[in-house]
Amino acid sequence: MNSYLLNRALGSVAPNTFHVAQTTQLVHHLEPGPGIRFSSRRPAPSRSENNTPLNPGLDLPEEVFAHKAGVNCLALDQFEARYMISGGADPSIHLWDLETRGSELEHVHRSCASVSKSSHGDAHTHAITSLSIYPFDPVPSTIFSTSHDGTLKLSALQSPSITPVHTFNLECTPYAHSFSSQPDTTLLVAVATSEPSVRLVDLRSGLSTHGLPGHNAPVLSVAWAPHRPHLLASGSVDNRVIIFDVRRGGHNSAIATLDMDDPVGLVPPGSGSAPAAYESRPAFARHARAHNGAVTGVRWTSDGSHLVTAGQDARIRVWDSASGANTLVHFGPRVRNSASSHLAERAPLIVPKHFMDSGHETLLWPNFHEQDDRGELFMFELREGTFIKRLRVPGLMAGSQGSRGRSTALSAARINDLVWRGNGGSGEGIELFSAHGDGTIRTWVSREPDGEPDEEEEAEHADRKRKRDVLEEIYQGFLGPDNSRLQGE
Repeated sequence: MNSYLLNRALGSVAPNTFHVAQTTQLVHHLEPGPGIRFSSRRPAPSRSENNTPLNPGLDLPEEVFAHKAGVNCLALDQFEARYMISGGADPSIHLWDLETRGSELEHVHRSCASVSKSSHGDAHTHAITSLSIYPFDPVPSTIFSTSHDGTLKLSALQSPSITPVHTFNLECTPYAHSFSSQPDTTLLVAVATSEPSVRLVDLRSGLSTHGLPGHNAPVLSVAWAPHRPHLLASGSVDNRVIIFDVRRGGHNSAIATLDMDDPVGLVPPGSGSAPAAYESRPAFARHARAHNGAVTGVRWTSDGSHLVTAGQDARIRVWDSASGANTLVHFGPRVRNSASSHLAERAPLIVPKHFMDSGHETLLWPNFHEQDDRGELFMFELREGTFIKRLRVPGLMAGSQGSRGRSTALSAARINDLVWRGNGGSGEGIELFSAHGDGTIRTWVSREPDGEPDEEEEAEHADRKRKRDVLEEIYQGFLGPDNSRLQGE
């Protein structure tokens, strides 16, 4: 970074190049910010009417909670990334103003608007499954939310309350939804549900009857393409990822499937990009599988050049969106995404491309392990699968086996969702927020690491060295007699 500063002062580095180098450093220096907390409790008055202290000595409790039960999902507004909403298993929805914190690392965010079934008769009655903020309002004013009560709700932000204004009854369980942020997009909300078709909600007509057939099991994740507003990707329990063109109707809307055994993709023969005698597979093939397990998440890169999928086969795969080819990126044995009887979307978070050096796009993955959740976040390079660093939830990993036990849905180690904030606000300007099963929202900020040794990493490296030494010893043992004979000659 010092060389960048010098070259920037000399004018030999373009401002954008310097900015990207700086943000890349900030991303790689993400660390826990345990002093930044979220509390949905209204602060009690500290003094009475006659100015005498109330409850002296009773300060904020050691642990504060954003929701009474687990936090299931998070979403940020896309204009300033100032406001964040959270949905819980309570069920309730809270709005947070992230600009109330400056650069300090000790701060409690207070909910500035909320809704629950006790505060409004039309609120959700079961756990919230997904959230989004209408992307075309400069100031957040409309929220979309889905719940296990089988509805998609449109709510208005009227601080200090969130008011449901319209309900779409889906008559099935919605797991996730996606709204295209393209200005020229159709006003459609895609919903992944327990039915084998992707449901489309038309905001103009108010209808939710249209579906996109193609899957034969519940759909867990949907995502609109950022570069083509009519393209939609979906991942299902049937192990498949399907690309839909919403301009088409019925079964014709499914235009392509991804095949994990296809590293070449849809390349015309004789184009020079395909191997000799290569026969391109059909774009849509019912036998094609993207994973050897349920597909829990689909996400596009910010420029739409690649599609990233996560499956319960403990694999994250990166696909070339132009050809549908599996790029064969391998993220190593660290990835966990175990099967669960509780279906839910679990998707990686992709850092927007303009934050990172060219060719070094970054992916963040919260490990999910039904038997042993450890509160781990892994940072990888997207194109090569290179491991960058491990982030741990503070207080959960002490390096001893005694701190590990059977995970529950209400565990602090259970990371249900991640959102990214990198707009230059709140001090450092690079922030990550994670939703946890114990009702907390945790913050990760960009700062220099403390420099304490990572005992588990050291043990892992030591174990690898030991295995290499044993293999080398065996290898030398096989060569020993021949080597002795040669030396004797």
